[in-house]
Amino acid sequence: MEPLRYSAKRHVEGELVYVLHTRADERWMHLEDVPSRALLAGGIHELVLSTNDDLKPGAGVRDVVYIGFFEVTVAGISEIGDEVWAGGIRLGNLAGYDFVHTPNHLNIVLSTDQASTGAEMGFDVGTPIQFRTPAGAIQPDVSR
Repeated sequence: MEPLRYSAKRHVEGELVYVLHTRADERWMHLEDVPSRALLAGGIHELVLSTNDDLKPGAGVRDVVYIGFFEVTVAGISEIGDEVWAGGIRLGNLAGYDFVHTPNHLNIVLSTDQASTGAEMGFDVGTPIQFRTPAGAIQPDVSR
């Protein structure tokens, strides 16, 4: 795993405000070539999952399933590689951001090995969302 660019980071937190039961084959989202985004308190963004290989900034995303929209309750910086959790379920790792609906909301695309919608996973309005530093990430040496 690559070293982190920071020595400390607050977890972005939120809660689902709209649960989706939708899939889109051949959706072809485009992941912008950016490594991070500030997620502001009160902002609403969409969580999208994909099992497609080689998801990274600049890539296309063919097939997707939708978790839903969440409202940010604790602002912070989301970053490629972050683990994203809904309640006690790890959804996947942040692969990138699709700006097609900006400034209304970001599509936050997660790389995952499962393809269930938010409704299929049993989520409801109020399900907590959290972005976390991935386990095993290499912390920078800041002792100098």
